[in-house]
Amino acid sequence: MKIAVLGSRGIPNKYGGFEEMAAQVAPLWHEAGHEVVVYTVSDHPDQEEYVGGVRVKHVYNPESTLGLAGQFIYDLLCILHARRQDYDVILQLGYTTSGVWSFLWPRKKTVTNMDGIEHQRAKYRGPLAGFLRWSERRAAKRSKLLVADNPEIGTYLKKFKTPQRTIAYGTKVISPNDTDKERIKQFGLRSKWYHLHIGRVQPDNHVEEILTAAKISGKTLVAVGDYTTRYGRTLKKKFEEVEHIKFVGTIYDKETLNALRVHAMTYIHGHSAGGTNPALLEAMGCGCFVLAHSNPFNASVLGGLGGLWHNSAELVHMLKRKAPAQLRREQAAISRERMKEHFNWPLIASQYLDAFEQVSGKDAKQNMRQSEEGLVEAEETSEAAGFDDAGIDDAGSLRSEGRS
Repeated sequence: MKIAVLGSRGIPNKYGGFEEMAAQVAPLWHEAGHEVVVYTVSDHPDQEEYVGGVRVKHVYNPESTLGLAGQFIYDLLCILHARRQDYDVILQLGYTTSGVWSFLWPRKKTVTNMDGIEHQRAKYRGPLAGFLRWSERRAAKRSKLLVADNPEIGTYLKKFKTPQRTIAYGTKVISPNDTDKERIKQFGLRSKWYHLHIGRVQPDNHVEEILTAAKISGKTLVAVGDYTTRYGRTLKKKFEEVEHIKFVGTIYDKETLNALRVHAMTYIHGHSAGGTNPALLEAMGCGCFVLAHSNPFNASVLGGLGGLWHNSAELVHMLKRKAPAQLRREQAAISRERMKEHFNWPLIASQYLDAFEQVSGKDAKQNMRQSEEGLVEAEETSEAAGFDDAGIDDAGSLRSEGRS
């Protein structure tokens, strides 16, 4: 089978969630005997032609000079090239800047990951939110199959007539032995002495509420993120004099991030408008005790672990109460096992192949390699986690959260 992946900035991952997904599953599809092409921005830091056996197709990206307009042009050039090829399946990741070109999508072979409910994000208001609603409808209409990464997103997508299925995002399980404890010392930290927040600094991620709770509770918070944006600068100015809040900037090194997660007392998660958020899965894969904003998306991923809060006052209470060490250890083991069983990349790759098989009519798993590190057929574990199929009878920057 010939598979094309569009809608991200490409591989190797130097950017975000959709790029990480492509970097993880595309090589597994290649190992299963498929020809895979990932469309990648021309100004990508790495210029390899192949990554893990996957072909990297570099496409001109004028975003650095044209800004938002450049994102639309990049998406246009990608689909213009892809529609001339003989791909069996085109996986479209998101629709925020590509949906406008959906009239060019080959409908009979397009599978679209619909990401989160983009028009509900606080940063997209007024006409922009209206445009995203329109783009969402266009993407749904021009796709053969829609993919939701969370059961709640799947419920939302039922308003469209297009068939859908739910396929989660993946992550890796990280044990304390896999991290270097010395890495946290560069920030003046001790193990299990601080609370951690990692995420984009934007209103719908409830960053201000998290910083407020840290200030009131008096507990040490390590804030990882880009506070150089207009909104970020506003928040940092408001809280920078709070001595127990440490703004450490943006960190891209995975080993450092994993060390911070593994040794944090709790991980505070404020995302509210997306589906299955990669940052939450990464925290759970590190065994974090998660205190998450209370919404159906986060609750479905946590599966009863950690705690849920609605506002700063509730989060303050949780921080002051402090979960017992024994409870945190027990939940760390359960959390890692949950990620290993329900959110592993081989499972995600296998479920996508099932979706591609449905769209193309070809046997996507004919050459699947059965091994512990290869693709696995384990849809039962997905259903046990609440990630089952739905309706498979006949699925700043305007980048979506999955792409940023």
